[in-house]
Parts: sequence; structure tokens; C-alpha cells
Amino acid sequence: MKWVYFSIVSMVLVGMISADGELWQEDDHEVLIRNQRGTKNKEDCRYTKSPWSECDPKTNLRSRTLSLKKGNQTNCEPTKMVQKKCKKACRYDKGTWSECNAQSQMTRNDKLKANSDSNCEQTRQMTKKCKPKGTKPTKGPRRNRQ
Repeated sequence: MKWVYFSIVSMVLVGMISADGELWQEDDHEVLIRNQRGTKNKEDCRYTKSPWSECDPKTNLRSRTLSLKKGNQTNCEPTKMVQKKCKKACRYDKGTWSECNAQSQMTRNDKLKANSDSNCEQTRQMTKKCKPKGTKPTKGPRRNRQ
């Protein structure tokens, strides 16, 4: 009689442990998914690139068209439009900073580069505050290590 109860209790315990183990393996946070990487997984859509358009001053974007060069017409788009932010229209050659003036500021005069937009100012003046010239803290007397 004792053996019957013992076997029933042990079967119930084994069932609970195995069921708990299965639930743990099915947990979404514990699932490991491996993705193939490298050239094997790439689509076979190849495109030719047109030159970039001029910058649109309203949107500050330039665009280019990609035309399908190689690939399946059913899986690949025949043309794609790619947009990108424009580079800054006004580019300057930076001058050297002046000495600190009475207002504790330094100034610099920058000149417009040749390939910049003609609507930009020919020169610009930049100012920044001077760093305070405090005395550096001493590190203490130097000792020779031996």
C-alpha cells in the first residue's frame, strides 16, 4: 500500500517538473533565433545611380534616381528615389583668433570659399569668450623615484 502511494506521488512530481521545464523552454524571452548573414542572404536587385540633383532650398534636400540594372522585375522595384540632406551652402576658410580684447572676447574673420553659394556673405566675423588665465595649481615638489 505504501508503495502504491509512493509511486503515485512520484509520478505527479515528475509530471509537474517536466511540464514546468517545457514551459520554460517555450518562453519568448529565451528563444534563440539565428539569422544568416553575409552575401548569401542578399537580394539580387542591383541599381544604377543617377547623379545627385541640385539642392532644393525649400526642403534642403537633394535627390537621385536608382534604376534597376540587374534583378527580377517581380521582386525588385524598377526605380527608386533616394533623398539626402544638402551640405551647407556657405562654407568658409577660417581665419586666426585675435588676442583677448577689453570685453574678454576673441574675434575671427572667415572668408567665403570659392565653391560656395553666391547668396552667402563674403566674410563673417565670429566671436568667443576668452578662457580665464588663472595660475595653474602646483603639483608639489618633484621626487626622484628609485
